[in-house]
Amino acid sequence: MVKILHTADIHLDSPFSLLDVKKAQARKAELRGTFSSMMLYAKSEKYDIVLMAGDLFDSEFATKETLEMMATQFASAPECRFVISPGNHDPLTPKSPYRKVEFPSNVYIFSTDDIGKFSFDDIGVDVYGWAFTEQNKPDNPLRLGKVVLDKNKLNILCVHADTTAADSPYCPINESDIASSGFDYVALGHVHAGGEVRRAGSTYYAYSGCLEGRSFDECGQKGVIVVKAESSAMGKELKFGFKRFSHRRFEKVKLDVSGVSGTEGVIEKMRAMISQEGLGDDTMLRVSLRGVVSPSARIDTDRLTAESLGLFYLEVKNDTLPLLDEAELMNDISIRGAFFRELLPKLKSDDENERRVAAAALRYGLAALEGEEPKI
Repeated sequence: MVKILHTADIHLDSPFSLLDVKKAQARKAELRGTFSSMMLYAKSEKYDIVLMAGDLFDSEFATKETLEMMATQFASAPECRFVISPGNHDPLTPKSPYRKVEFPSNVYIFSTDDIGKFSFDDIGVDVYGWAFTEQNKPDNPLRLGKVVLDKNKLNILCVHADTTAADSPYCPINESDIASSGFDYVALGHVHAGGEVRRAGSTYYAYSGCLEGRSFDECGQKGVIVVKAESSAMGKELKFGFKRFSHRRFEKVKLDVSGVSGTEGVIEKMRAMISQEGLGDDTMLRVSLRGVVSPSARIDTDRLTAESLGLFYLEVKNDTLPLLDEAELMNDISIRGAFFRELLPKLKSDDENERRVAAAALRYGLAALEGEEPKI
């Protein structure tokens, strides 16, 4: 049996610009820690191959500390082969991080933008791939000619490529390319929402997703795909699994707070949601408060803090709509009614953002007319 770990899109030395300086530094350290945890797992569980399908680094400006950490981690697992296909964030250029450190002999890096191969005859595996040699790669090497595969081996393609857009500048590949390739498994990098193994023809393929979420575009638990492959008289059998490694998780929630009378009601609903979803101090949460509330309800989002709710990070937007007596306001001859009638078309707009802005304006305006200062 051959054991394979598939990872990609680690983006070491990401800036984490969303956070303050202290938390950004903590997240950088955590990302290196997540990488180290994955490496320790690969070593202790005796994986034969670790496939790294690009974007290990966020850019060409990797720190000396990160490069030395990586080289040390690779050297600590000499029985494992690490196969790397540089991606669009870390292309193999003269300034590439891959040029700035001497990796041990168990690290195999594709170095050209044409398809190449590393053969591991002792375990019966051939790994094919290519490198981004600049940030864009509009061509797809699979379409330049069919690769002749050794059917007696496990044949793997490890590449950074984009299956989501036919005109992608990041090596566009489609299911037809994968199905006709003849590979047993295509290990992909580039799309960060991964983990689902699919099949095109007789070929399995998957994005591993990123190792650690870095923004609210990368929600959920993150980790690696693990593969166990066996050959027999019946053919090749591949079994797949997923293992989480992320220290943190990003989540986005729309929370209905209809009927609350103020901030305390929102806090109560927030605590119930956090408990129900199993969120905690590993969570970076963005919440959109939805529903209808009385215009007199005062929701102070400044009181909703990560610390008080047991989270690592929290953003809250008040997107509630005011519960109004439309008939009364439509007939109100005061400035209050005139203000409502002016905003009414926008409150009923098909554009969600326009409705949100109009609702906020109405809350501000009605509160001001009542001599109060609203919290939005």
